[in-house]
Amino acid sequence: MRVLLVYPRFPKTFWSYEKILELVGRKVLLPPLGLVTVAAILPQDWEYRLVDANIREVSPEEWDWAELVLFSAMIVQKEDLLRQIAIAKQHGKRVAVGGPYPTSLPEDMTAAGVDYLILDEGEITLPQFVAAIARGETQGCFRAGGEKPDVTGTPIPRYDLLEMGAYDSMSVQFSRGCPFQCEFCDIIV
Repeated sequence: MRVLLVYPRFPKTFWSYEKILELVGRKVLLPPLGLVTVAAILPQDWEYRLVDANIREVSPEEWDWAELVLFSAMIVQKEDLLRQIAIAKQHGKRVAVGGPYPTSLPEDMTAAGVDYLILDEGEITLPQFVAAIARGETQGCFRAGGEKPDVTGTPIPRYDLLEMGAYDSMSVQFSRGCPFQCEFCDIIV
């Protein structure tokens, strides 16, 4: 399976640090840690390419190469995510989505025509997705059902997929969420 991982563009704001990044010769502050972790969780006999749209657009050759396009996005990336999904569908690609935005508003993704919704915690739902692909399923919605993963068992992210010179800083994940159970919050462990 040839999987194109695409991280949608963030809108330009003060917090984009454009001028500072320009001074230090970088394009983006941080890499898409979630997508390189997804690539580490998915089968390692699959082929992967990653495009961070904050650095560059997906090339025509990459669209042609891909059998499946997988996106991860936050709601602030909504506009570019929906644009990229439409482009992937125009190229006749199967599309899978995950991340905070699709998990919060899966109906937006269904309306956009995605084939697979990989929601909640990827360590739980990505194996469900892989099993569905192995069964030949052409669509599906995969949920964790409230189960939380032990992130200490998550494999080392596929940093090799990144255009390292484009990033100012690097991310490392050693925990996730918050241990408190505030009823108004959605980042609890």
